[in-house]
Amino acid sequence: MKQARYGIGVVGLGIGQQHLEGYRRKGLRVAAICDLDDALRTRTAEKFGVGATYANVYDMIADPAVDVVDVALQPWQRLPVVEAAAEAGKHVLSQKPFAMSMRQGVAMVEACERHGVLLMVNQNSCYVPGFLAVEPYLESLGDVYHMSITCDGRFMDFPERRLIPAMMVHHVALAVHWFGKMERVYCHAHGHDLPVAEREVMAQALVRFGTGVGGLLSCNWSFLGAAGHTHQHPHEEIRVQGSHGSICGHSGEMSVHIEDPEPRTISPDIEGTWFPDAFGNSMSHFLACIDRGSTPKTDGRGNLHVLQCLFAMHRSATERREVCVSDIGLDDDIDLSPHRVLGADER
Repeated sequence: MKQARYGIGVVGLGIGQQHLEGYRRKGLRVAAICDLDDALRTRTAEKFGVGATYANVYDMIADPAVDVVDVALQPWQRLPVVEAAAEAGKHVLSQKPFAMSMRQGVAMVEACERHGVLLMVNQNSCYVPGFLAVEPYLESLGDVYHMSITCDGRFMDFPERRLIPAMMVHHVALAVHWFGKMERVYCHAHGHDLPVAEREVMAQALVRFGTGVGGLLSCNWSFLGAAGHTHQHPHEEIRVQGSHGSICGHSGEMSVHIEDPEPRTISPDIEGTWFPDAFGNSMSHFLACIDRGSTPKTDGRGNLHVLQCLFAMHRSATERREVCVSDIGLDDDIDLSPHRVLGADER
């Protein structure tokens, strides 16, 4: 495989475990891994057959066998790592959410553009096998005028503390990928047992896209009782409605109903599952773009709009009003990080 000639370096072996499994299934080559936990590094290297391990990410970036740096650190830790990778001429795949600060997001994009390396955000909802299977049918739905994505579960302690950038980012990125730029949002959020100023664990957003599509994005990770969260990461229920048909289902089972030229229902084949295959699909797409010199479909520059949507939703929820996404400027001092950002002196 052409893609196997690129050496991948993975930093952060939490969610990075899913990355590695996805890469193994795709036959991709992992040249190095990096994590502060010595025991975790050793176990992971043995499990996935990785020869080079590092406790210091800057040592891994300097490894000539590493061509692509997969940054699976928390978002408030990424800026110095992405800047160092770009300066070293390494392409960068960033885990979502890309950033919790608009200025940090812009800084990472500009660093990669300045050094001529590709930057892609792992908006892995856009690479989920079930969603990829129905994507070709979107044009068959005629004039699409409504979409919704709902997700219920119970996972109160995600490190980002903010459900909108941490979890709803999946829904926003997929919706933007399918329906274009978002123009306006009206969002309600709640912190369950804490004020929204400290965290949100559920949010509902009415959204309007420039293409005329309207939609509802609903994510509730504080649902009490057993219903809706038999797994830690519940599935997303998606509905898309157009003048000639509809799409509905979740990542493991999708159906397409088309009325024109005659009514028919299609159940497309789905190859793989969200975890871990979406991670393998995203890196495969990224390596293909590096090989061709083309722009990834979830590139860093384009993902700044996703950040604007997330921050617009948060502003709407806190100010209890509709917000224009364009009101969120790329130079706005917006930062939802729960921890202070690592500075250059802390590398």
